Amino acid sequence: MSLTQSDLQQIEAIFDKKLAPVFGKLEELENDVKEIYNMIKELQHSAITDNNFRKLPAKERILILHAEVVAAAKELGVSLPRS
Repeated sequence: MSLTQSDLQQIEAIFDKKLAPVFGKLEELENDVKEIYNMIKELQHSAITDNNFRKLPAKERILILHAEVVAAAKELGVSLPRS
């Protein structure tokens, strides 16, 4: 069985129609990963990298980390899940 040019064009159109949403979701995921990377980058340049930070009790470090993540999320317009 041989496909004609018309058949190939119809198949291409179907693939484009079906894959367009997938490519959109892929782009959204890529943007989310970039935002997370930027958040991590910002956190690395914050008080967390200070040597005094490591000397703090675990509870205080967690509170500082939480505040940093919330601030970065607000800056980027990202809504964080609530626990």
